[in-house]
Amino acid sequence: MPDIRYYSDELLVEVTQKLVECGLLTLDKLGEIQGRAALTLQGVDRLLIQESIVNETDLLKAFSEASGIPFHNIGDFKIEQEAIDKVTAKVALRHRIVPLTFQNGILQLATSRVPNLTTVDGLRMVLDAGIDFVLCPESDVSMSLTHFYGLGAETIDLLIAEAEAMPQDQEDDDISVQTQETGMVRFINLIIAEAIRMDCTDIHIEPFESTLRLRYRIDGILQEIPLPKGVDKLRNSVSSAVKIMANMDIAEHRKPHDGRIKVRCGTNDYDLRVSVLPTGWGETCCLRILNRGTVKIDLDTLGLSPYQLPKIAKLTELPHGVILMTGPTGSGKTTTLYALLARLNQTGTKIITVEDPVEYQMGGISQVQVHSRIGLTFASVLRSILRHDPDVILIGEIRDSETADIAVRSSLTGHLVLSTLHTNDAPSAVTRLIDMGVEPYLISSCVEGIVAQRLVRRVCRNCKEAYDVPEAIRNEIAMTYPDRFGEAEFIHGHGCPACGFTGYRGRSAINEVMIMSDPLRALVVAREPANIIKELAMREGMVTLRQDGWLRVIEGRTSVEEVLRVAGRMEE
Repeated sequence: MPDIRYYSDELLVEVTQKLVECGLLTLDKLGEIQGRAALTLQGVDRLLIQESIVNETDLLKAFSEASGIPFHNIGDFKIEQEAIDKVTAKVALRHRIVPLTFQNGILQLATSRVPNLTTVDGLRMVLDAGIDFVLCPESDVSMSLTHFYGLGAETIDLLIAEAEAMPQDQEDDDISVQTQETGMVRFINLIIAEAIRMDCTDIHIEPFESTLRLRYRIDGILQEIPLPKGVDKLRNSVSSAVKIMANMDIAEHRKPHDGRIKVRCGTNDYDLRVSVLPTGWGETCCLRILNRGTVKIDLDTLGLSPYQLPKIAKLTELPHGVILMTGPTGSGKTTTLYALLARLNQTGTKIITVEDPVEYQMGGISQVQVHSRIGLTFASVLRSILRHDPDVILIGEIRDSETADIAVRSSLTGHLVLSTLHTNDAPSAVTRLIDMGVEPYLISSCVEGIVAQRLVRRVCRNCKEAYDVPEAIRNEIAMTYPDRFGEAEFIHGHGCPACGFTGYRGRSAINEVMIMSDPLRALVVAREPANIIKELAMREGMVTLRQDGWLRVIEGRTSVEEVLRVAGRMEE
């Protein structure tokens, strides 16, 4: 075993020289970073990573070679609970170390930075054990600390100590005791920041009899986030802090509340829609995260399949008519519609949107926020905006018969109308409009295309592996795409820190595009059921959601199980 060298100026110089020799860093850039580090009192190695000058993996490998401390991914180790129990949350979080194993009196610790000798001696004294270090990426360390100690463990430990130090005879409903404002708000901000970092769309904070549960909706699936021990003692404080941040009445615990929180994380501003609901064990909080920044969405970069992209893109060439996006909440309907708007957003085109809420800010278009409490409904706004001479109208959602009727009649007067509906597939949108009271002859005259959409999770590229799928599924995929079945890559993820141990990271859209033809319009006028319309559409070349999902499987983007989860039931 080589001699271990700990962090020092000499070690840092040796590492930077290695990076220069390998061509990963230039002398000019090194000199610039060294000058900036001296002014800001930051480490050269930290600045190299923060400014993306050197890849973290390359830097850690250089440190490993110079120090003799091995470099690994945390996923290479089976972490022992005995090792976790040896290190308190306070020590682990303060020093950013993850206990891996404890054998023969030696504690193996993962860290993303070579420690100095003073830190090593201090840890040996505090932990009362010998220490071996392993260098790991910071993302692995962060994920593992959250997984084993819970999110915000150090803050919660401090809050619990403060609560225990307070006089025991104070009233339970004393607001000053419940909120512990400074520390608890810091904890809530940590929850929000971590959710944004993990690309979470919704935060759920749920109190129960003896626990407090935190869940993030990531890639459409709720994932439980570990919380520190003892957080259940602060259940009321958590909901009170959320209500303070959202400007709600913290004294009212009997009825639901709605509010908003505005935060900045990095360079982006976020709007959080907050809903608080009273339950048997306290108030449960749901926070929807919306990016308030101006977005640039392009249809070509959404990852649509080569079979569906040309059909969807062609819809933007229509001079008038209704284009409908269907699917459940969270299926990316609005994102795809905004990608269509981005194609239509030209100097010679007037675009007005009516939404609740405005989810994306896009330059060059007029966006109207619905406020039902003051009578500013979809229907009332639509009646007004027709006097503003729009060429394209986006309606966030067709919710009632009045909105549906105005949308249809707007298209008949020469406007291109884009909107969303909640239906299971594309053909069902027709019957849904009829149920709302829209006459079939109007639907057949104005509806030009219907796009059903779902989101399937992408297999994590860091932990993907080949696996066997049932013979029946293989045969179905082979029959659907006989010319491409030979290149099929059946993979799934076994789970790693990069994907939160789920096996998936990110999502892709699968689509079902029904372009209205004369035979289909005749079926609509005849009030034929959705299954008859679907059969004809498939004969005319419509690719169903399930079939588009199989293409994603062939491409190695997702797994068979994910396609069956999202689109399986509808076509079996």
